[in-house]
Amino acid sequence: MSYTALRYNLSLIRVVRQKVAPATSRWRALLSLRYERAEEPRWIRNNPQSVEIEPLLSGICGSDLALILGNSSPYLASLTRFPAVPGHEVVARVVKEAPGWPQGTRVVVNPSLSCASLAIKDACAACASGHPELCYNRGRHDLGLLMGFHTDFPGGFGERMWVPSHQLYAIPSNMAIQRAVLSEPLSIVLHGLSHVHWAPVRHILVIGSGPIGLLALLAIPTRLVSPELVMAVARYPQQQYWAKRLGAEVVSHLGDPAITEITGTPYPSILNASPWRPRGFDLVIDAAGSPSSLKSALACVHPGGQVLLLGAAGEMKWDFAPVWSRDISLYGTYGYGASDQTFRESLRLLADSSIPIEELITHTFALKDYKEAFHALWDKNSGAVKVCLKPH
Repeated sequence: MSYTALRYNLSLIRVVRQKVAPATSRWRALLSLRYERAEEPRWIRNNPQSVEIEPLLSGICGSDLALILGNSSPYLASLTRFPAVPGHEVVARVVKEAPGWPQGTRVVVNPSLSCASLAIKDACAACASGHPELCYNRGRHDLGLLMGFHTDFPGGFGERMWVPSHQLYAIPSNMAIQRAVLSEPLSIVLHGLSHVHWAPVRHILVIGSGPIGLLALLAIPTRLVSPELVMAVARYPQQQYWAKRLGAEVVSHLGDPAITEITGTPYPSILNASPWRPRGFDLVIDAAGSPSSLKSALACVHPGGQVLLLGAAGEMKWDFAPVWSRDISLYGTYGYGASDQTFRESLRLLADSSIPIEELITHTFALKDYKEAFHALWDKNSGAVKVCLKPH
């Protein structure tokens, strides 16, 4: 069958142009997106574990933006295949009844690809040991890294989507789809927080107050009930509002005296190096994924402290002197962990929270109005926090 979708068509020439002239890349990037007819992917034909679903709401992720802007690291290029229908933050409805999934069931999607996604009989060592997030077979042309970044595994920016049955999770009947769609990024956050050694943590700094940073503020109390201080760096008014609402002390920049009170006065830096600070936060969460945010995270962490990298980062070249000279534990994190625990935990957290966290979704656009959706994200005066697309 064919269906209408928003497809990204990779053009190496455009990617090079975007890297050379980033000031104009936002508008040029939209040329790589097409609202057009797409075909049912090959893998689902005669595949008993395939479930056909209709996306109801799909979030635009920072990794989607990085893809179309050409900011993604080339390290992951071999794990993608284009043209592809993006969108991996998806809440949907089952269209055709499948074993275990009655028609009409509302679901969220685990978009991670692994041996089980194609029912590979001889699973790789990572999948066999219960770590599908580390699947060795992701470089295969018929598999890949994530739904939405592969021709044969279309994402949620379309009228239809096909997902292996074990990668669906039913949402509570009384949960609004605007809340449920946050389960995927919240699962990313929960898996990331599982890396942290929490016993010595008292002072926490979150750098970046976009959706990932704000969801980290929502989730931190599930790991540490009463930290002495949780501080967030938030540049824009709408981010500052939400960071405060989620219990953080908010600063707009790292030069704020409240930061210096924890870290000590930074020593003068040479050749734009990270400034050396005598003290710091026990845990710094980099939820921005930029060279400047990582530089700031390493500068503000306490000697012997921990830095957690949340979300997708672009390509970076880095001086690791602060890591070894201050004995810092640096945690890279990807995906949702060794089982479906994080998705189930995220749905429980969303169901139990009295905070109207669905209001993080400030803008919703029909799929055909995708240009306006991306413009809202790029316009810092739009007040956008989280932007979503819906089929109609």
